[in-house]
Amino acid sequence: MPCKVSVIVPVYNAENTLAACLGNLVHQSLPEMELILVNDASTDGSLKILLDCERAFSDKVILVNLERNSGPGGARNAGLAYASGTYIGFVDSDDIPDTHMYEKLYQTAVDGGYDMVDGAYYDEEKDLLILQTGDNCCGILNGEKRSELVAGGGFLWSRIFHRDLLKGLSFRENIILEDLETLMLLFMRTQNLGRVRDIIYKHCASPGSASKVTAPIPYQNAILNAIKALASSILPLEQYSDIQDAVEYTIMHLYLCGVINVLHPDNKLEPSLQCAFLSELRKLRFQYVQQPYGQNKYAKQKFSDDDRQIIEQADAGEFYFNN
Repeated sequence: MPCKVSVIVPVYNAENTLAACLGNLVHQSLPEMELILVNDASTDGSLKILLDCERAFSDKVILVNLERNSGPGGARNAGLAYASGTYIGFVDSDDIPDTHMYEKLYQTAVDGGYDMVDGAYYDEEKDLLILQTGDNCCGILNGEKRSELVAGGGFLWSRIFHRDLLKGLSFRENIILEDLETLMLLFMRTQNLGRVRDIIYKHCASPGSASKVTAPIPYQNAILNAIKALASSILPLEQYSDIQDAVEYTIMHLYLCGVINVLHPDNKLEPSLQCAFLSELRKLRFQYVQQPYGQNKYAKQKFSDDDRQIIEQADAGEFYFNN
């Protein structure tokens, strides 16, 4: 039967969460789908769990075993090479998709002729039910809707994407925040966007997940690389002026996160390293943010007074004198 949805699952040292995730994936109510499980050179018992799953569900499981760790982005790239579905989905190996998730997303996509469909999810860490895509962002997309989507952000794992949207795209490898600019590019390529109001995914974000990496230097490098990747892939787009406020807000948010990371007392960065990171952040901020942040509607809506104070001090170079 033709494959309706391909679901790609990057797996790295996830033996404690993998069984629950895979259990709901192999029992999805949509029969015409494939699961592409990518072992990203795990060193724990993940591979055995994946091999057992492949043997038990050989009709729907494709196991890709990478010899070298390439991070979530590299694992997704490897999985995309095997995907044959009309729509593509992504799942994190420490999360739990509802067993009806892909039937609901796919049926909504077909009924509405949507390129992308988003669904509601439960964030276990925040104890919140979240529907990222609002009423104002559904249907045929224009500049205003795309701008709202970019400013709102979101995640790959709550959505499905028509395979044509992903042509020519790849994720950055061996780093976190690897999907930031890719999701923005997908927003720009999407013509018609739908959503499912039902809670279809549980985001667990276990302590060992890639998104929970807290070492200050790798995190800082990830922020710097994310800003550069975002600028190089999004700023040259013909429609950039439609989303400029949203993109500049996103860069400012990354800038704020970077400054807080550098100055956080628990991180104990050497003063010389603090100065180097702050200097690089400030350079990128002024290179890619053209509008004063006080005139950016998303910055005005989303930044707190404390956020604004930190940004103003960082812009003025005040934190250099504290080292």
